[in-house]
Amino acid sequence: MNIARIINENSQKYSPYNNGLVNHLPMGQFALYKLTNNIEKTEEYTKNYLKKSNIDKVKEEYKKVNTIEECLGKRDLYEGCLELIREISKNEDIEELVSFLLNKYPLGLSSGLFHTTIRLAYAIEGYKEDSEIKSEVERALSYYITAYRKGGLFKRKIEKENSLEEMYKLMQDEKLKEIRNSDISLGQKLKKLYNSEKLLRQGFIIEGSEKDKVDGILKVLIPAFYNTNNIVMLHCITGLQAVVTLKEYFKDYEMILDIFTTTAIAHLLTQGDLDIRIEDTKINQSWEEIKKSASKSTNVHTLKFAYSANKLDNIFDEKDLKYATYKRIELEK
Repeated sequence: MNIARIINENSQKYSPYNNGLVNHLPMGQFALYKLTNNIEKTEEYTKNYLKKSNIDKVKEEYKKVNTIEECLGKRDLYEGCLELIREISKNEDIEELVSFLLNKYPLGLSSGLFHTTIRLAYAIEGYKEDSEIKSEVERALSYYITAYRKGGLFKRKIEKENSLEEMYKLMQDEKLKEIRNSDISLGQKLKKLYNSEKLLRQGFIIEGSEKDKVDGILKVLIPAFYNTNNIVMLHCITGLQAVVTLKEYFKDYEMILDIFTTTAIAHLLTQGDLDIRIEDTKINQSWEEIKKSASKSTNVHTLKFAYSANKLDNIFDEKDLKYATYKRIELEK
């Protein structure tokens, strides 16, 4: 059995949703396989995941849909949307369909705490290696559409060297702090933040090249994560790796990185424990040692983070990602 069959065998039975939350199984399967290149280990992980989780099964009876638009942001239409996407992909190249939908709905990058984009990126990477994963790309697209939540786009550009200083200013703002510390859901906080005149004025994006933009936001995201082990901050980093993986499908990749930066900052500002102080991040372990340690974890987020952080470091030479991964693993011990 190969990784495509393992992913397809389970994902065709189960919804992306798990009691209103997220079914991480296909992402965990892919990340573990890429960390280990071990099918047997991935199969064993799958069995254990299914024992512990009560994932929603796909509905056998469901509402038919005629357009993508009517599915947008409607989780209960996942099955109907998937059927429609499958019909479209019979006559259209699946990668062209990915590009069309991503460019039509780019403000949905952070939907479901970036899970929609992460699952699609993993699916696309798998598809490039094995065309049998096409059906997982279709499922990921239906997930992207039905879980859609609109993000935002800041306009004020700063140099990457100033990103920490600018983030500190946002953290100290009393009105934004009030939202961050309020006793409401993450979604409600995001809605308030995107409607905040102050944040729209003071929020920032990074000017420069792709590397400048990535460097600038990672200067904030990496310490925010390793200081707190916060799951929201973890997903901002794995979400960034997903956006980078999907680069070729975007018509305006610079704008996409700006949307990502906007939504990542907004997500950080929902968290009361936000802390971006810099630590000494020097460690002796190699990535191979860290990936080996990560692959022993039963926590799907540790697997995904190790995989995504390693990929980002390989592309952008961001060594602090290795430290962040190491610290995540150590906290599990």
